Amino acid sequence: MNKGRKKEVERRPSIAILVAVLAVTLLPALVPAPVFAQARIASLNLCMDQMLLQWVDPEKIVSVTWLSGEKHYRRAPLPEHLYLNRAQAEELLPLKPDLVLTGQYGAQRASQRLEQLGFRVVRIPDAYNLAQLQQQLVSLQQALGELPGLQQEQGKLQTLLAQVPEAGNRNPGALILSANNITYGDGMLEHELLTRAGFTNLAAQQGIQQLGRVSLEQVIDAQPELLVFYGGEQDFAIAHLAERHPVLRDYIEAGRVYRLPQELGFCPALAVVDVLQQLTDKRKEIVGQP
Repeated sequence: MNKGRKKEVERRPSIAILVAVLAVTLLPALVPAPVFAQARIASLNLCMDQMLLQWVDPEKIVSVTWLSGEKHYRRAPLPEHLYLNRAQAEELLPLKPDLVLTGQYGAQRASQRLEQLGFRVVRIPDAYNLAQLQQQLVSLQQALGELPGLQQEQGKLQTLLAQVPEAGNRNPGALILSANNITYGDGMLEHELLTRAGFTNLAAQQGIQQLGRVSLEQVIDAQPELLVFYGGEQDFAIAHLAERHPVLRDYIEAGRVYRLPQELGFCPALAVVDVLQQLTDKRKEIVGQP
């Protein structure tokens, strides 16, 4: 064997070792792993707060907004160790989060400052209709990795959206009545939920786009088969005085009412599946389907 050949053979173990070292070094980058398995996650958005508290291990969450500490907004338990922030970048610096979630438009100054300081900030798109809601859940999963609860919610939503009322069946009329006699017309998520469940939204039928106001006389004249209130009676205020009208009380006593949960207004992802299923069941009850 000549000297050159001998040197080449002698180098082979070194090359093999180098390849092995590189493989071990690069493997985590090449093999998909649970995203942020050991992450410290913070949120600068109320809806992101609630979705984290709903679907993420509480020990991985270091901060949510102060709004999630308010009883009016809180749906999931609030762990004692969480820092309640007011969307200020300086508040999160000592917490050293690996990931900061925010909404599409809110907390812009804090988000930009945190990015300048090297923190990873992910903006999750807002959701104002069902298509945007599905994209929001996909974006959240991409940011957080596979979460069983989130995946189950996505599956339930897909199943419900695939269901349509049978052809030939009538669509009962429904009207949404919120505080101060505000109603919801075409272009709103609430309208989309009504129509997906097989109802005719009488406000949209009357030409109302997005939000409008109706008088009690108009509600009575419309003769909806389902009257939809926003929020519960426990939230009663002067703004909800319409519910005390004798005619509307008749609807309540006859069971021809449905109450949209308040979560639908500030974080639809928490409520859409239940609302769509319950409205679908309510329609079957009204039209007399088995």
